[in-house]
Amino acid sequence: MKKIINNIIEILMLLINIVFVYYLIKLNIIPMLYLIIIIGIIVIFNIISWILLLKKNVTLIFGYIFLAINLIISCAGIYYTYVTDSFFSSLEEVKEKQLYYVVVKKDSKYNKLKDLNNKKMAIFENQSKNYQKVLKEVEKSIKVKDKKYNSISIIVKELLDNKVDSILINSNNKELLDENITNFNENTKIIAKFSIDMIKQKEKEEKEYKENEPFNILISGIDTNGNINKVSRSDVNIIMSVNPRTHEILLTSIQRDMYVQLHGTNGIKDKLTHAGIYGIDMSRQTIEDFLNIDIPYYIRVNFDSVIKLVDTIGGIDIYNDVAFKGGTRYFEQGNIHLNGKQALEYARERKKMPNGDWTRGEHQKVIITAIINKVSSSKELLNNYVDILNNSKDIIQTNIPTDIIKKYVKKQIENMSTWKTTSLTVKGDHSDNLETYSMPGVKLYVTIPDEASRKEVESQLDEFIKK
Repeated sequence: MKKIINNIIEILMLLINIVFVYYLIKLNIIPMLYLIIIIGIIVIFNIISWILLLKKNVTLIFGYIFLAINLIISCAGIYYTYVTDSFFSSLEEVKEKQLYYVVVKKDSKYNKLKDLNNKKMAIFENQSKNYQKVLKEVEKSIKVKDKKYNSISIIVKELLDNKVDSILINSNNKELLDENITNFNENTKIIAKFSIDMIKQKEKEEKEYKENEPFNILISGIDTNGNINKVSRSDVNIIMSVNPRTHEILLTSIQRDMYVQLHGTNGIKDKLTHAGIYGIDMSRQTIEDFLNIDIPYYIRVNFDSVIKLVDTIGGIDIYNDVAFKGGTRYFEQGNIHLNGKQALEYARERKKMPNGDWTRGEHQKVIITAIINKVSSSKELLNNYVDILNNSKDIIQTNIPTDIIKKYVKKQIENMSTWKTTSLTVKGDHSDNLETYSMPGVKLYVTIPDEASRKEVESQLDEFIKK
């Protein structure tokens, strides 16, 4: 009877081993050599435990010990593969959401959307597909007597002068108006909100990248907390050029206020940060145009992303080039350790920096480099593997195909290579107050690109990709 029970236990153990190996192979991030070693260990443990369980007396104890070790390894393996697979699933590209507001004067009698039925609403004449989509949603509730304008400054003036009853704008334009139009926020109120899935621009035919071929990724940092799928201004615009052959990474930063031509537009240029208002693809394609490069992929993060990731890996160590007082601490010059909140403060500060936004761009690259160095170390991966993956879910948005990510994870596990990181910056020639595409009629602070610097960065990026 005991022999039958032992045989049943061994068969169940074998089934658990088969499930573990199946999910390990399906996950496809373990190098073949390591996979063979893992399977070999499982087979050896099964053979030894089976032989020992056929014996009697003291050998039975050792048989059960080998079974227990085998069970722990397999169950732990199934758990780790589940966590890893769940993380990769969370990286699938999600739809960006845009928030739109119906805004009226604060002292008006309008408090709900239905109060505006048959009233005058100011809308943009050159409407995007997303704007048309939300306008249709508004018209499902009320009949709109729309007045079309092509300038947001005129729209605001018409509202404040009581020539229209309401305006329809997106949340990002509302923030810009609050920041740049005196007392706009105090004199207005929002009576309706609409959240829509962004309609993506038609993509050009994507280039197929071969294994080990260098490629570019846009790291876009938006100025929001919470859900990563919110559409917002892109305060961080860094191109991460990756060369898998030489294990080199080149980080190129462009200032948020850089005055550029938004992709697909003519006439008035805009701040690069405003490209984010129209979605991540607008940011990516605008930078492609600006530097004459291909950027097939993007990684999009927000404030919470930085805090969670840095805290999960136990903080980061950096060299700080200039001392300054931040929100929660004094950042002394020299080698310092930062937690998540401090890393975000360090990456965002510009007003106290000697070179303003240029220094902030350099600090952002310092933070990214420190994260790459710590996460790519074998010790850090092993010690915090589950926490890193669990805490990274839903805080990163990317269009990098999962199979490509897995391929490079497998290579990193196989050789645990260290990566050399260098950096570039597109410099500004001077600053000015000019109209922008997103805020026509309102002059905003912008940075004019230094053409010599732009051409030099373009040349070095091209050289890096062709290595």
